[in-house]
Amino acid sequence: MGKRTVFEANGKVAHSARQAKRQRTDASHEQESPAGAFAEDEVTSARQLEKALVFDQGSASSLRSGLSLLKRFLDSILYSAEEHSLPRKRAILREYLDTQKEKDKDGRDTVLLPQFIQAWDYAAETNFEALLAQITANLALLFKVFATSDDFKPYGALLCKTVMQPSVARRLVRSLSAPTNKEQVILPALRLLIEITRFDGGEYARSVYTRRDFTLEPKILARNIGTWKDSQGQTALELQRKPSIRTTSVRYFLAHLRYQKERAKAELLSNKDVVRAVLDHLTTDPPFLIAEIFDVFRNHVFLDKTIPRQVKSRILNGRALSHIAALYRYEPLEGSLAEGEKAPDQVAHEFLCFVCTSWDYGVMRETQGFYPHANDDDNDAPMEDFADDDLGIDFSTGPQKPGPVRNFILADFLQTLRPYANTRHQELVIELFKACPELIHDYFHRKQDFNYDPNLTSTWIGFSAFLYQTIELPVPQYFGAKKGYREHPPPVPTTLQSIMPQPLTQQVLVKCLNSSSDLIQLFAVRVLVVAFHKLRSVLKELERARASRPLKSWTSMSNRLVNEFSQRCPPMKAAIIAFRQPAFQKGLKREAITRLLSLYYEVTPQLALEEKFDVSLPLCNALVQTEKSSHSAEDKAFCVMELEHWIKMARRSPAMRWWQKNKSLPYSSFATLLKLVATSAESELYSGIKSLLVAIVCDHDMLQMTTSPDALDALIASLGGSCSSSAPVMEFLDDCCARFVKQPIKYFDDLDALCAKISRLCPKNETFSPLLMTLVEQWPFKGGKAEKGNPAEPLAQWLSKLLYLLKLIGEDEAVLELVRDSLVASADVAYQEILKDSFLWKMSKEKAKEALKLATGADFSGSERSITSPVPPEEPEESANAPVAVDLELPPEEDEKHAGLNRWRKKALEESIEDGDIGDLVICLCSQHAEIRIQAVTSIRQLMSRLDRETGDLQQLYLLLGEVLESTESYTESKPFPYVGGVFAAHCVKVIADPTHFMFGKINTFLTNRPSWNVRNLPRKFSRNIINSEPDEDDSYHKEVDWFLDYLIDCLRTSEDMEIFRTNNIFERLLSYYASKSCAISAKGKVVRLLLRAAAVGGSTTLITRCGLVSWIRMMLVNRDHRHGTLRVLAARADGLCDREKVDDWSSGSMKEMVAAIEEVAVEVAIRARS
Repeated sequence: MGKRTVFEANGKVAHSARQAKRQRTDASHEQESPAGAFAEDEVTSARQLEKALVFDQGSASSLRSGLSLLKRFLDSILYSAEEHSLPRKRAILREYLDTQKEKDKDGRDTVLLPQFIQAWDYAAETNFEALLAQITANLALLFKVFATSDDFKPYGALLCKTVMQPSVARRLVRSLSAPTNKEQVILPALRLLIEITRFDGGEYARSVYTRRDFTLEPKILARNIGTWKDSQGQTALELQRKPSIRTTSVRYFLAHLRYQKERAKAELLSNKDVVRAVLDHLTTDPPFLIAEIFDVFRNHVFLDKTIPRQVKSRILNGRALSHIAALYRYEPLEGSLAEGEKAPDQVAHEFLCFVCTSWDYGVMRETQGFYPHANDDDNDAPMEDFADDDLGIDFSTGPQKPGPVRNFILADFLQTLRPYANTRHQELVIELFKACPELIHDYFHRKQDFNYDPNLTSTWIGFSAFLYQTIELPVPQYFGAKKGYREHPPPVPTTLQSIMPQPLTQQVLVKCLNSSSDLIQLFAVRVLVVAFHKLRSVLKELERARASRPLKSWTSMSNRLVNEFSQRCPPMKAAIIAFRQPAFQKGLKREAITRLLSLYYEVTPQLALEEKFDVSLPLCNALVQTEKSSHSAEDKAFCVMELEHWIKMARRSPAMRWWQKNKSLPYSSFATLLKLVATSAESELYSGIKSLLVAIVCDHDMLQMTTSPDALDALIASLGGSCSSSAPVMEFLDDCCARFVKQPIKYFDDLDALCAKISRLCPKNETFSPLLMTLVEQWPFKGGKAEKGNPAEPLAQWLSKLLYLLKLIGEDEAVLELVRDSLVASADVAYQEILKDSFLWKMSKEKAKEALKLATGADFSGSERSITSPVPPEEPEESANAPVAVDLELPPEEDEKHAGLNRWRKKALEESIEDGDIGDLVICLCSQHAEIRIQAVTSIRQLMSRLDRETGDLQQLYLLLGEVLESTESYTESKPFPYVGGVFAAHCVKVIADPTHFMFGKINTFLTNRPSWNVRNLPRKFSRNIINSEPDEDDSYHKEVDWFLDYLIDCLRTSEDMEIFRTNNIFERLLSYYASKSCAISAKGKVVRLLLRAAAVGGSTTLITRCGLVSWIRMMLVNRDHRHGTLRVLAARADGLCDREKVDDWSSGSMKEMVAAIEEVAVEVAIRARS
């Protein structure tokens, strides 16, 4: 029982019969004269208010009538429908308030509304609750009016000081501590305190807190907050118009959290009774109050860095988390949610995901990933798990108990959630697992009683989806260690639980594969696929750890993990049996089971090779299915994916024979794959097959792969036509490949003999393809004799086309001529002319050349290129004597604030792309600071997660960001990502967001080639694709060139970027392009800017010695280039910033004279131009 107030303690003694009679008399006035003497509907003057609001103990009913009049007057100001009358009403109120001030001896205002204060004291002393509530309500209403205009601020400040005087403020505690059934007394006092707290932006919140004995007594506040009532039967509008004691008390507490300083907030939050009362009854609150509670706690408590973490940690314990999680079952009343307002379950879910996944907010303790709580970065003592070299824990005797969990609050809270029955529970648990991986082992160890035998119920399906998402979680960096890999790896059981959770036993998974339900079978395959992918990621991380710490414990970890995983997953025999079932013979399920078999070979080859599984037959069947033209686009894609899986298995199968013909196929597997890639109209579908063909060719040294494009590209392009891929050509090529593989030494000897005829060394398979020697040997048997109808003519046409393409890509021309001569010498007369013209352009070869250009981005047309530069308007000539204002193109400095890390979060995705915020985020990967690069990687992953959740046309952006992360994997911690790659990605962001952009096709083709980039080759690749190739659109050539040059200027910022440009011969290409007729005026200006940028980043010596820059400038000036002023500055700049010793040694001391000669030539050119 709480301590009684003075009035309650002395009630029986202090109140005589006469006093009781006076109270009854007042009450009778209250009932008989509700309007009193002043029943006017409208206030027309301040004098009228003065007369109505005079306090006299004998006529309290008159004051009540006046208070009613004042309330109507204040309401007319607050909720006025007539804007023109507001100034007059405010003037009346100000005039009245000026008459209601008391001054001290010095003439300063000390009290406002003394009549109100006297009446308030009277009502409190006489228990006149109706008058007490009416005065308090009017004071609260006055503060609302004061907040509407700056003119009322002085009055509000004076009234705050008046109410907060100790003699006045003590009256508040009487109202606040009234019995909870007297809402008419408690609510006005709370509203008054709320208005004072937030008046003038919280200017007087400190004054309210100073009088906390009267305004914030903890027991009273906790009692009022805990006074909830059932809202059943009330409409949403009623809940807002007539808030309960709890609603108003909670809002009062939240107002203090908004406006108080950090010390006061910390003291308020430290009172567990008040905070517990707020959180314990959330399920009884209306939606608008729940949203307000979480908004204030998030933005003004947990995100407030001035509040100590230990204070935050006391707010949310297991009990509080459970009460918040109870909102997942909250069902709001119809009409209680405003348009666009989030439902309480969503608000609670977002709050829990926010507050439980970061160490800063006090709920989650510092986690160490897969390592148990006993180990930390400062204590790398050997663990018992690695005390010897045996193969670890025997799971046959039961699962091993996890170590102590540091986040025991979250561990207990997780057990109360139902991720198998509620999708939001599932999302929350996954977020907690992601933030704190140590919880995974503990959670599944305590869920041993869950029966996971395959049974197609909603619970089983929900738990299956939960398990799948758990396995999909990424591997923590350094397995959870802070500063790098530790001396010892994490325990195998903990790591294994994140790969294959405990409910997924071998017995259960085998039952799922053999189930009669298609859904159960598909789940089993998909979960095994994602588990294999997770195991592969862990093994890669272990490989990096072994490279960093070459210790025995790390070396044995991989073997132990694979062994334990093999005991959990089904044997490959079970997967093969499932593959042969009729249910797995079509579409998605067939592709999924084939992917699973492929992963057995890739990740656990020891398991795959234990089974004697013949890959040849299914591979042939897959090839036959892929060649069928009756498939829909979706089925075609599935067939190609399935074929890629079989090829991967065949590559790893020691018994696979690529060159042997099968009964179901007309050619060998290699030749069939080659034909598929060459003849398919959708070449992007076969990108995976192309990489495998490259590997096979490299293994047997059949074709040279050093040029770009290589000989395999030329061979595929030569087979592109209908005649080239005809049966005679494919049979001949297939037979030649098989012969070469059987006797490669013989054909290398033939190559040596051929090279000896021209007295030169053998190309040693660097610029010549040895397979040609097999073609020379076998050609006489096909085209060496006369036959009716010339059946070998398609073969001769193909050989001529192949030689033509091999010459274009840069193979040894002299040796190719000998090959041609040998083919002509052994050919029948009908085919000799065809072969003699092998190196001449023919219309029949144009399609092959175009196919090669399209596939590789190369351009071999040279002067034959049909695209010419339009004649641009002439630019004004530079004066010879006038000083030339030239931008020296200094590289931009790194932004020390790195605003790009978070600016994208504050905008919509489309707006972030348009404003360049996502591009700025990507460029943060190039920062000199490792911390910034790590933050950039994290932010990009969060952006990808956001893209993955949203639907729209931005999936290409997801692909771009994924490839950027893959490309930066080796850079992030050791060194900055080159600007060549970072700026390229930033420039691509806007391109892929606009399908009408002229670079959209080229960029998308590049992104779909491979999952990561060779950053050092980017400038060379796009110089070929853009400058030396035809544009995607007829009129976009110069636009593409300008885009490429802008990218080069922007990315050339450091000496490392300059080195990439040097190794790619970028400047040599651009100097040649500058002098060509197809170079536009705008492009020439950008080339000069790029040269200035190169000089600014330390590339002057390279430009002078490797590119002959000074001689080039002189040549341009002699040709009367109108940029003579800019070129003079470039020459002087390069000469001034170069390594003088190296340049003088290179030029034999003549560099200064060459630069002086340039000055003279420039002056002459300027004078001629002016005359």
